[in-house]
Amino acid sequence: MFCVIRNGQYLETEIKLFGDLEVPKKPHDKAFFSNGEWIIDADQLFKELDSKEAQDFLNNTDWKIIRHKEQLDLGIETTLSPEEYTSLLKERQQKRSILNDITNENLPPLDSRKQ
Repeated sequence: MFCVIRNGQYLETEIKLFGDLEVPKKPHDKAFFSNGEWIIDADQLFKELDSKEAQDFLNNTDWKIIRHKEQLDLGIETTLSPEEYTSLLKERQQKRSILNDITNENLPPLDSRKQ
């Protein structure tokens, strides 16, 4: 098995062709080959991981918010105490802030956006 760059694309192949650049195995799907070595943009990778973690947390706690509100609407005892509910809301807001920070980094400055 050969690991090669062929026509600018990384491939793992049984056959090495003329013009293929043999390279070490790609260490990560986000890595790119430059100047004879694999490079990972750690800032981008961690932003993506933070974004996924924040989105997963929000998705996985939606039901707790909904359940709490429904229990209040029905006038029954809530599973979460008021303190736990407030803590959950604050943590969800922190995760939204992470998502907003990452999203806003990728936007052009306000004065350069079309109105």
